[in-house]
Amino acid sequence: MDLQKQVDISVIVLSFFHETYIAQALDSILDQETSLRYEVLIGDDASRDRTPEIIKEYAARYPDVIFPTLREENVGANQNGTELLERARGKYIAILEGDDFWLDPYKLQKQWGFLESHPEYSACCGKCLIVDENGQPDYTQVPHFVWNKKIFTLDDLIESWNVPGQAGTMMYRRVTDTDPALSHIHRNVGDKTSVLVLLSKGPIYCSNEVLSAYRRVDKSGKHNWFSIHHSNPYRNYDMFMYPCKLETWARKHMDLPRNKHFGKRSEYRFCRFVEELVREPSWTRVKYLAEMVAGSHQPAKYGWTILKALIEME
Repeated sequence: MDLQKQVDISVIVLSFFHETYIAQALDSILDQETSLRYEVLIGDDASRDRTPEIIKEYAARYPDVIFPTLREENVGANQNGTELLERARGKYIAILEGDDFWLDPYKLQKQWGFLESHPEYSACCGKCLIVDENGQPDYTQVPHFVWNKKIFTLDDLIESWNVPGQAGTMMYRRVTDTDPALSHIHRNVGDKTSVLVLLSKGPIYCSNEVLSAYRRVDKSGKHNWFSIHHSNPYRNYDMFMYPCKLETWARKHMDLPRNKHFGKRSEYRFCRFVEELVREPSWTRVKYLAEMVAGSHQPAKYGWTILKALIEME
C-alpha cells in the first residue's frame, strides 16, 4: 500500500492460538464490499500453534493490505492491541478478535458512512451472534456483557458496567491523545477501557443490525478469554481492581462525580475474594485484599464488607 495514500479504516486483529479460526476471521475482512481503503494490522501474541504461519500466508497473498506483527514473547491482549493502534493510519478503527468473524459484508462501508454523517458520536456498534467452538450459532445465548441501548453514555456504563456492543461489531474514531498507562490497567481485558475512552469523546450509537459472530468457548486448557479467566485463581481480585483503576482514570480525566462508582458486581467480587482468603489463606491474598480496599474509592464501605462477609460465612 502506498504510504502516501489516505487510509480510511484500520482493522485491528488480535490473535492468540487461533490456528483453527484465523483464516475465517481474515476472510470475513477481505470479503467486505467497500470502496474504502483499509489496512489490516494483525498482532499475534506469541502463539505456539500454526497461527503465525497462517498469518504469514495471508500477508504474502495480500501484502498491500495485511501487515502482521508476530511476537516472540507474550505481552497480553492490551499491550498487543495498543501497539497496533499506535501504528494505525486509518481515520477510523475496527476491531476483530482472531477467533471471531464478521457476518455482514457491508459492515465497514455502513459504519464508515454513519460516522461520517454523525460527528456527534465517538463510535457505533451493532449486535453479534454467539457461535460455539465449531462456528455453529447458539440462539439460546446472548452476550451478558452487552447493554442494549440505542445511545450509550457514561451513565449507562456506570449503571450497567456493560459495553454497548461486542468488540467485533464496533467502529470508532481514532483517538490519538490517550494515556499510555491505560493499556496496563488489565493485561487481557480492554473492552471497557476502550469504551470509557470513547465516551470521554462522545456517546456511542448502537444499531440493531447483526454484524459479527462472537465465538464463546469456556473449556479448560483453551486460550480464549473465558477459559483463561475461569482458570485464574485470582480472577475476583482482577475483576474488582479493573473498574477501580478505570474509575481513578475517569475521576482525573472526566470529572466523574464522587458519588458515582464503576463495577456493578464489585461488592460480590470482593466478598468472594474474602471467602477465598479464609479458605485458602496466603500472604499474596492478604496483600491483594489490602490493595482492593485501598483502591476501591470506598475504603470505609469495603472495610465493613470484610467483617460482613466473615459473619455471613459462619
